[in-house]
Amino acid sequence: MSKQIIIDLTENLANAGKILPFAGEFKLPADITPYPNAVLDKVSVSFDVVFDNPDVIVKGVIVCFIIGYCDRCLKRLNIAIELPFDQIFYKDDAEDDDCYTYSNSLLDVTSAVTDEIILSLPTSLLCNDDCKGLCPKCGCNRNEVQCNCDTTRENPFSALKNLKF
Repeated sequence: MSKQIIIDLTENLANAGKILPFAGEFKLPADITPYPNAVLDKVSVSFDVVFDNPDVIVKGVIVCFIIGYCDRCLKRLNIAIELPFDQIFYKDDAEDDDCYTYSNSLLDVTSAVTDEIILSLPTSLLCNDDCKGLCPKCGCNRNEVQCNCDTTRENPFSALKNLKF
């Protein structure tokens, strides 16, 4: 598994407008996820690459395989998160330094894919959207066990509910 995602544009440059598929699995830095107790195991990409003289348009899907723990219940997870990818790469003589570029017939999409992963992953890693988490009193997993702990507590603003206007 490669650490860089490089697309050979030789066939694209000769066939402007033709859609050419690109797919593969890659090993990117494991610590680029926003989750403190998780690592990025591998990344799978599936792209359609189009040379639109002089730009290259890349559209497709990034699948991140993540190993970690649920942020609410601490269940061990091995999940795949799918992210859309749609990016334009400009010829390396582009004057704007804030855009992705390519040179000659090689397109390195590693930094664009890494940026997309960092910006698009959900902020919480959950086993499912309606995860109930752990009981704050006894610590049981509320997805598996219904405990009888009283988790209601007074907050500083509870006195306001008795005010009459």
